[in-house]
Amino acid sequence: MSNPTSKMRRLRLRFMKSCPRLYVTCSQFYNSFLWKDEKRAWRGEIKPSGPPSVLFYSYYRCGSMFLSRALRELALANERIHLDYDSYFAKAGSEGAGKMSDANYTARAFHVEGCYYGTLRRAYPIPDHERYRTVLLLRDPRDCLVSHYYSIRESHTLNNRNNLESRIEACASGIDDWVIAHMEDYRCDYLDFHKRLVGAPGVLFVRYEEMIADFPEIVRQIVEHTGLTGAPAVTERILAEADFEVGSENVLSHKRSVKPGNHLKKLRAETVTRLNENLKEVLGLFGYESTSPGV
Repeated sequence: MSNPTSKMRRLRLRFMKSCPRLYVTCSQFYNSFLWKDEKRAWRGEIKPSGPPSVLFYSYYRCGSMFLSRALRELALANERIHLDYDSYFAKAGSEGAGKMSDANYTARAFHVEGCYYGTLRRAYPIPDHERYRTVLLLRDPRDCLVSHYYSIRESHTLNNRNNLESRIEACASGIDDWVIAHMEDYRCDYLDFHKRLVGAPGVLFVRYEEMIADFPEIVRQIVEHTGLTGAPAVTERILAEADFEVGSENVLSHKRSVKPGNHLKKLRAETVTRLNENLKEVLGLFGYESTSPGV
């Protein structure tokens, strides 16, 4: 018997590929009725209290979806309010996304107690940041770029017009050209993560490669760091259900190769060299080696 979830995903992908503009319109209409908590919180209409709030930062294709779901379950089980502003702005088509970098807005929308915020895709200026329990998850940016290309081109949900334009661009471009065109975005955002978060008070930095190598240990570190210790049964279930195995790479799947160094298999040697040069500072700051094909 086929998995109902997988069947629905295939149908959704087929609709998305055959009628992309209509899919975007339907998606935004549907999402306009959701995100009630985010809408109220962004307007400053909630006043949560309780234990310290948790912030979860990650970047595109860093394995954030799985860890974000796990953190959401843990946060709800520990009586935190879950607020996902980045997804709200992306899926509901709000113009407020640009205001996430404005401290005047984040001071109203973020609270140091009683909430879980994630996934945050940039190092936003959140006041009193040291009072939060923060987790930052990042991956080798070269592998991220490769995975990001396939995701945008084949499987990423078309939540808005920008997603559609990005897909058109990726479909019209080879992977090497696309990676070169977008490596500067990664360089700037990774440097910003390092400047604002790595080594800052209350921040736990986790590398994706460490997470897939020993997920149980990383989860235990995160639970202890965030204070989400009140639901051990939920923690154990998350550990039992964790699965990072990919039998064969499928470009239509949201979860593809999880092994480090995938960029060496997918990119031309000269592209890898250019990535190493452009991202040299980032690779050094986050502990990644500058490798070449065949090494």
